[in-house]
Amino acid sequence: MNYNDFDELSNYEQSGERYLTYEDIEKIAASKVKGSILWMVFGLLISGITGYFTLMGFAKGIIPVIVIPVAVVLEFVAVIAFTALTYKVSASVLRMIFILYSVLTGITLSVIGVLYDPYVIISAFAGTVVLFTVLAIYGYVTKEDLSKYRSILIVGLISLLIMGVINIFLQSDGLMWITSMLGVVVFIVFTAYDVNRIKNNVIAYALEEDAGILDKIEIHGALSLYLDFVNLFIYILRILGRRK
Repeated sequence: MNYNDFDELSNYEQSGERYLTYEDIEKIAASKVKGSILWMVFGLLISGITGYFTLMGFAKGIIPVIVIPVAVVLEFVAVIAFTALTYKVSASVLRMIFILYSVLTGITLSVIGVLYDPYVIISAFAGTVVLFTVLAIYGYVTKEDLSKYRSILIVGLISLLIMGVINIFLQSDGLMWITSMLGVVVFIVFTAYDVNRIKNNVIAYALEEDAGILDKIEIHGALSLYLDFVNLFIYILRILGRRK
C-alpha cells in the first residue's frame, strides 16, 4: 500500500524538462485511490477482529465494560491528533494513528454484537458493502467535481448531530428512523464525495512529484472512507433494527 509511483511511470522530455503525461497522472490517481481503499479495508479488518475478541472478553468477564467509554474518548483524541499532525509528521506516523483508531473503533463497536441479531448485522454489512462500492465507483469515474456538495453535506452532518442529541431526551422511534434514513443518504453521498476528493487532490499534487504528500493524501483518504463506511453501516443497522 506504499507505492513508488514515479519510478514506474513513463515520462517524456520537452525543452529539456521532465513532464508527466495525462496517462501518468491518471495512473497515480488510480494507485492512490486504490491505496486509500485498501487501507480502509485493512482498518475494517482490524476493527472486526478487535471487536470480536473484545466481545469474547466481555462474555468471559476478562474485559471490563469500562473500556467502552475509555475507547470512545481515545477515538476522539486519535482523530484530533491525526488532523493536527497531518502536515507535521510522516505518512508512516499517520498510518500508525489510523491503525490505533481502527483498534479503538473495534472496541466501541463490539457492543453491536451484544445488541443486535447476527443475521441483521450480516445483512447490514452486506448492504453497506454494496452501497459503498457503487458510490465509490461513481465518485471515481464521474467527471463532475463533487466538492460543490460539501456545504450540503456539512448541513446534513449538523442536522444528524442535532437530531441525535434531541432524541437522547425524546427517545422517539420515529425520529430515530428519520435520522437513520437521513444518515444513510448523507454517508452514501459522502462516499462518492470523498473518493472524488481523493482523486482530485492526487491529480492536483501529482505534478509536484512529491511522493510524501501523495502518501498523506492516501492515508487521509483512507480514514475518511473508513468513517463513511462505519457510519453508513451503523445507520443501515438501525433501520433494520432487530435487536436481541
